[in-house]
Order: sequence, then C-alpha cells, then structure tokens
Amino acid sequence: MTQLRTTKGPPLLLLVALTAVPTLSTNIFVPSMPGLVEHFATGGATVQLTLTLYLLMLGIGQLLYGPLSDRFGRRPVLLAGLAIYVVGSGLCLAAPSIGILILARVVQAAGGCAGVMVGRAMIRDMYERDKAASMLGYVTMAMAMATAAAPVTGAFLEEWHGWRASFLLMTVLGVLLALFSYRMAGETLVHRVPLPSLAPILMLYATALGSPRFRRFGGYTICTIASYYAFVAGAPYVVIDLYEQPPSTFGLYWIVAGASYIAGNFLAGRLTERAGIETMTWIGGSIVAVCGCVLIGLVAADIRHPAAVFLPVAASYIGSGISQPGASIGAIEALPRNIGACAGLLGALQLGAGSLVSLAIGVTQHYGALPFALVCGGLLVAALLSLLQPMGKEHRVQP
Repeated sequence: MTQLRTTKGPPLLLLVALTAVPTLSTNIFVPSMPGLVEHFATGGATVQLTLTLYLLMLGIGQLLYGPLSDRFGRRPVLLAGLAIYVVGSGLCLAAPSIGILILARVVQAAGGCAGVMVGRAMIRDMYERDKAASMLGYVTMAMAMATAAAPVTGAFLEEWHGWRASFLLMTVLGVLLALFSYRMAGETLVHRVPLPSLAPILMLYATALGSPRFRRFGGYTICTIASYYAFVAGAPYVVIDLYEQPPSTFGLYWIVAGASYIAGNFLAGRLTERAGIETMTWIGGSIVAVCGCVLIGLVAADIRHPAAVFLPVAASYIGSGISQPGASIGAIEALPRNIGACAGLLGALQLGAGSLVSLAIGVTQHYGALPFALVCGGLLVAALLSLLQPMGKEHRVQP
C-alpha cells in the first residue's frame, strides 16, 4: 500500500457539478426523442436505446472506475473520465445516424459516471463520516434539482434549436467541468492500493456484498432509488392514462415531488452532522415505509386522483432525502481501504435495480394501477426492513 501526496480537495460547488452534469445528461434530451424517430427514420424502440444503454453504462462504468480510483488516485481517474465524457458528447452532437448516436451515448455515459463515483469517494476521503453525509446531502440536492430541470431545459432547447442543441450544451458543460477540475480538484486519496486482476476485483465486490454494513445501508439506498425509478416509469401512465389527467396537471404534481426531495436533502445537509447517519437513516426509513403503505392503500381503494399517487410519494421523498446521503456513506465505507470500489458497486446496483423495476412496471401496466403501487410502495417498506438487518460488530472507521 502506497501513500499519495494529497492536496486540497475540490470545493463543494465543483463536487456538486461533477454529480449534476451526468445526471442532467441522462434525460435532458428526452423531449427530443419523439423527433429523433422521424429524423433518423427509425423506430421508437431503437431511439429508446439512447436512454436505456446510457443508464446501463452509467452503472457498469462505476464498477470499473472504483478500483481504478483506489489504485491511481481520484484526480487522474476523474480527469480521464471527463475527457471521455467530452468526446462522447461531441460525438452525440455530430452523430449522422441513430447507430452512431447510440454508440456516442454509451461513450458519454462511460465518461460521465466517473464524476458521480469519484465525487462520492472524494467526499468520504475529505470528511469524517457524519460530516461526509452532511456534505453529500447538499450534493444529492443538486442532483435532484438537475433531474427536475433537465426535461424542461431540453424541451425549450428542442423547440428553439432542435435536438442537437442539448448535446451542444452537454459538450460545453463537459469542457468547462474538465477545465475547472484540472485547476481545482486536488488529490484526496491518502493511500492507494494495488490494482487487482479480474478475479480479485470480483472477490472484492463479493466481500463488499458480504459485509453486513453494505447490505444494511446499501440495501436501503437501492430500495429507495429503485422505488423512484418505478415511480418515474409508471406514474405518467397511471395519472395521465388511467386517471385521465392532462400532462400539465402531472407536471405540476411532479414539481411538488421534486421539491420534497430537495427539502429532505437540505435537512440532511443541516442535521446529519449533529444527529449522525444512524439516526437520520432510521427517521427517513420510518417515513418512507409509512408512505409506501399509504400509497398502496390509496391506490387499492381506487381513489382516482393524482394526489392519491403524488402526495404519499412526495412525503416519502422527504424521508428519502433525509436518509439517502447518510445511508450512502454508511454503505461505501464498508471496506475502508476500498471506498472507491464500494462507491462504484453501490452506484451500479442502484442503477441496475432501477432498470429492472422500470421493466417490471412496463410489463405489468395493463393490469392497472395496483401493481405500480405495490412495486413503489413495497420497495419503500423493503428499505426499512433492510435497516433491521444485524450489522454485527462495527469496525472503527477512520476519518
């Protein structure tokens, strides 16, 4: 194990940008997708691959960047990832065919996920666990804001300048982010570990999965985030098609849900350092589980109003916002000497679970609203149950 010379870590605003820009890139061009079908004379399922494969690569890439950042340091891995992101964004901008666009989106995700993973690892490198959870709360709040703003921004860019405008914005943001990271992001890793071959890497991930701490806190974050993706996949169908509400009504309720999550993240940033991640996770977990039960009950009672779906979910987002940062920190410190690998594994599992539940929602849509509620609400209850797992003797986590 070799000690690295460390410099001042990146400022909070840069850490926020490192996680917000890849999140923004996930769905900023979604309003352009219907137009891409006509532009490239292809099918909707083919265009959908620009989003599906982006999410898939965003998860897989974190598995690779984690061990690399533990071996070579956070800074070089981050800069390499941002360079790949810029190349991918530029390829998207210039794509002459749908096949090239799909490939470019995969490249874009392969670079963008470095910011998400390395940002988490840097926060844990720089701060003690409760302070790290507090700081991650502010970063997660920015990610929530980016998620809420992306489709709106993309819609205006599509209307004013066409589908390439979104990718031009991503390219410019990527270049700026790379330049600021080069100037301001110092190395935060104190000790680097040898880069294992494939078998030891798989063993490392198996060790993390076998850790009671990772299963407990990681299981909580995976369930709550999977519930979010289930909601994103099913809520438009339930509210607009089944409950016969206009898209504008759906949009207004969506703003309420987004604001709730942001409020929860703000509370996490303010309170976690004082209350501790254990307390905040239990408080948030209790809230999300109760809200999950309420959601199932209201939908089962056939109360066909958007509030029956959005209000319990919005309340659950407050609980999730409160608890998600602390639970994430609790999971990635399961292996203190391999924080980067744990951060990558956690991100991959979150996105993988989100993809699976989104698929499940799509398969069960023709059965009505209840399967949607059972998946969304059931995952919130499962999140609380994850916290009931015994953690055993807790290791002493070094700051």
